[in-house]
Amino acid sequence: MDDRFIKYSKLYTLIFLFFLAVPVLLALVIATLYGFSKMVSSGPVDLLFELMIISVPSAVFTTAYYIFFTRTRKHTSATVRMISYPLFIIGFSIAVVFLIMDLVSYLHKAQGDVTGFLCYNIFFLSGNVFALFSIALMQAFTTEKEKDWLEKRKDREALQ
Repeated sequence: MDDRFIKYSKLYTLIFLFFLAVPVLLALVIATLYGFSKMVSSGPVDLLFELMIISVPSAVFTTAYYIFFTRTRKHTSATVRMISYPLFIIGFSIAVVFLIMDLVSYLHKAQGDVTGFLCYNIFFLSGNVFALFSIALMQAFTTEKEKDWLEKRKDREALQ
């Protein structure tokens, strides 16, 4: 039998590196686009970059709500579905409305600071993260425990 410490250490290291890699890759993409924008140094490219930066939080949250929405359809608990769907609709709607309001605000007065935009408001960001995390916890606690390989093996042997 293998050493469980090594096995789980590798797993924890991979999980840690994955969560470390996501923000690093996002930062690299933004830095690359920023560098490309400075290299090209033209008005349309700068405008495209600024519009993309404004739309990133709303795009991330609407994508997360859509993924959770599609996963919730297959969930076994009707109560969880009844609680989750209104939260998804509210969160998705707020993200889209804030994106539209930010784009209109940007087109009326182009500002270089993201603190004036609603999508970068701490309440918007933390509220969305809290809502997604609480829905994920609720769905995780109401999902049946997945059988591990030993239990599956015992079931197969019992059938034979």
